[in-house]
Formats: sequence, structure tokens, C-alpha cells
Amino acid sequence: MDILDKLTGIVDVYFEKKTEENAAKKEADVYNADIKTIMGEQGLTEFSTDTAKASITIAVKNDFIENRLIEVLKDLKLKNIVKKKEYVDMDALEDAIYKGKIDPIALKDCQTSKEVITLRVTAIKKKKEEIV
Repeated sequence: MDILDKLTGIVDVYFEKKTEENAAKKEADVYNADIKTIMGEQGLTEFSTDTAKASITIAVKNDFIENRLIEVLKDLKLKNIVKKKEYVDMDALEDAIYKGKIDPIALKDCQTSKEVITLRVTAIKKKKEEIV
């Protein structure tokens, strides 16, 4: 078998496996959403079956409302943070906060919060007496 025949076989197998993986992911995503919804509706953060344990965590993501942030930074008259195209140089903003030039509390009205729900499903570990 020459190398191109081998490559043909590998590409075909990879394509088949990748197609299976994508289909399985789509199906798993539906189950993921259902689990999060049901657990949320029931007020559960953990749920166990005989074989798996599901847990959800809720994290709040904060983000800046850029137009409002630009207004506040202009009012503070700090240079090199708001650029000519009127976007915030996040590195410069972070540096100014770090160096104490800006009190983060002054930027509170420029942020939004978003909940991110994360699902983790892990195998249940059998106790020693259960293993035969």
C-alpha cells in the first residue's frame, strides 16, 4: 500500500468518526440543556443516579457597557484609555485600575452581569464493599 492509499483510508475513517462525534455532540447538547432546565426548575444543584452524578454551578459574568464606560472615562479625563475610534483599551484600563488611577466602583454603572450555568456529570465511585 502506498502512502496516498493510506492517507485516503485515514481521511475516510476520520471523516466518519468526526461525523459521528458531531451527531453525538448535538444529541448530548439537547440532554445537557434538559438537565440544566429540570434541575433549575426543581432548585437542585446536584442529582445522582446509580452510575452518574450531575451538578450545576451558576457563575455571574460581568462585562462592561462600552458606551457608558467611554462616557465615564471621558468625564474622569484620563488619557490613553479611550481611543480615537472610541473604544476602550482594556489593557490600559486594567493598568489604570491596578495602579489606583481609577476606582473600580466609579465604573460599576458601566458593567452588565450574565449568569453562566455549567453542568458537570461524573461517574459515581463504587465503595470497596460494592466491588466484587
